[in-house]
Amino acid sequence: MRFERTVMAGIGVCQRFTTARGQQAAVISHVNGQRDLVVYHPQDPDTALHTLVLAKGEAQAVAAVLDEAVTVDHVAELERRLPGVSVVRIPVSVNSPAGGRTFVATGLARQSLALLAVVRDGTVVPTPGDEFVLHAGDEVVVAGTEAATSAAADLLAGG
Repeated sequence: MRFERTVMAGIGVCQRFTTARGQQAAVISHVNGQRDLVVYHPQDPDTALHTLVLAKGEAQAVAAVLDEAVTVDHVAELERRLPGVSVVRIPVSVNSPAGGRTFVATGLARQSLALLAVVRDGTVVPTPGDEFVLHAGDEVVVAGTEAATSAAADLLAGG
């Protein structure tokens, strides 16, 4: 997909793109955080058919939903293609010693375990990194051997 970026003086930035099916759309990022998603007429790329106006928080929520779908698809594919690798989603309990600590500080990273994503309050944080601080109520998506994912489940459940 090719993006055409245009600075709109006093307004923000317009990033226009064409999908693989030939549909044209744009995202206009206003300086105040508002985002406009514009869909253009198939036969007239200068005519907007629809404009969806999103507040900054709404745009972030939509981006998280789109990213979550991609993350879930990739996780399922990872397990199919890599025998011996388990991908699990584990809740962090209130009693877990991992709460309030970074992923690396839990010691799980030393057990050949990769932190793929964290789901917090319904929002997916993809590939948060080893310095990401875990909280009770988070759901952690990790990949590793069955032994490593079992150890992670034990620790995150309250240890």
